Amino acid sequence: MATFDDANIAVYALSYDEADALRDFRDAHGITFKLISDPHSEVISAFGILNTLIDANDHPWYGIPYPGTFVLDTAGTITHKFFDNNLAVRAGPEQMLRALSGKDEIEVAATAIQETTVATPTKTQAVAVNVAFAGDKLGPIVQRDLVVRFQVPAGRHVYASPAPAGSVAVAVTLDDDPRVVERPMLRPASEPHTLTGTGETMQVHNGTFELRLPVTLNASDPSMTEYELSGTVHWQACDNDVCDIPASQRFQITVPVIEAPAVALGNATGAAIEPNAMQHFQRMSQRRSK
Repeated sequence: MATFDDANIAVYALSYDEADALRDFRDAHGITFKLISDPHSEVISAFGILNTLIDANDHPWYGIPYPGTFVLDTAGTITHKFFDNNLAVRAGPEQMLRALSGKDEIEVAATAIQETTVATPTKTQAVAVNVAFAGDKLGPIVQRDLVVRFQVPAGRHVYASPAPAGSVAVAVTLDDDPRVVERPMLRPASEPHTLTGTGETMQVHNGTFELRLPVTLNASDPSMTEYELSGTVHWQACDNDVCDIPASQRFQITVPVIEAPAVALGNATGAAIEPNAMQHFQRMSQRRSK
């Protein structure tokens, strides 16, 4: 929140809960941004995010929104939307700040960057690959981006996805681990490139660009204080005449792990943190939408 405040960005959370339930939630978790109560789902419906998969007679769940985040500019126009098909996966603050900044790239902590360079036949033709974790911690629910930045020398390019048959597109693959949840890779726009000899056209990237892989953990293990995020970057560089053999580079970044937030209902820890949660839930269960 200090970063959002410094950037003069206002944060609001809108929910189906009653105002006093939100006050208790705010106080229990030390929340400093504004929580807005929409118990009749008027604003939720106006934004078109009412969860219509829930039947109108299915109380207390009817009236809740699809969970997500809107980014608005100073004129009130929606510029970005972050929604997921899993209520337990949410946009991370770095992703929102990047959208609000209007920039394609954001600064990441230098200590989180692991840089590798693979040399092609001459130094001036080297493709530089930097792997970074855009965030201070990894944990459940909140997405963070694994950022792979390519610097392709002038006069050369790498294949975009999908690559021509027999060639390799830029890609990032994480080592298999059931504890990690991946979301679809965020790729920049590619450009067409036509071979002089054959007239064949394919999509490529050149210059400096980034791939972003959103990741979260799917469970919280109190004994795990760090996580080794590891995998492989793949690419194939070419010029107008010849392609290098496909290249790959391993990476491993140690990321601090944060525990999942406590649950208000269903366990002793959550009940102790939010002592009035059950009463709020029971009252919400008795509500009928109007």
